[in-house]
Amino acid sequence: MRLRATAAAALGAAGMLLSLPGSALAAEGEFYFKAQYQGREYVSAISDPAGRICHRLAVPENSPAYQVRNETNATAVVFLDSSCATDTFFTLQPGQTAPRGVLVRSVLFSD
Repeated sequence: MRLRATAAAALGAAGMLLSLPGSALAAEGEFYFKAQYQGREYVSAISDPAGRICHRLAVPENSPAYQVRNETNATAVVFLDSSCATDTFFTLQPGQTAPRGVLVRSVLFSD
């Protein structure tokens, strides 16, 4: 009897874990960015980024990304600084590319 109760409790806990939304705070898709360093152009992306946290772009300190495109299903707020804390930012809706002249070092996604 005791074994059945333990097994039932374990199955119930497993069911609750499986029913939790695993990616509720994650955007789906790609966020693309380009940077230039020592005369070479680099293209990179963030895949399925977590929401509500600051993502620092992998760009050289003196070379912010100069072309970014939000191909996720979430709104992206891009920042000039590397910690999503400055008042220099631009908002990109899903599918939108930042206009020329927007320089980016970090990005924050809504959910």
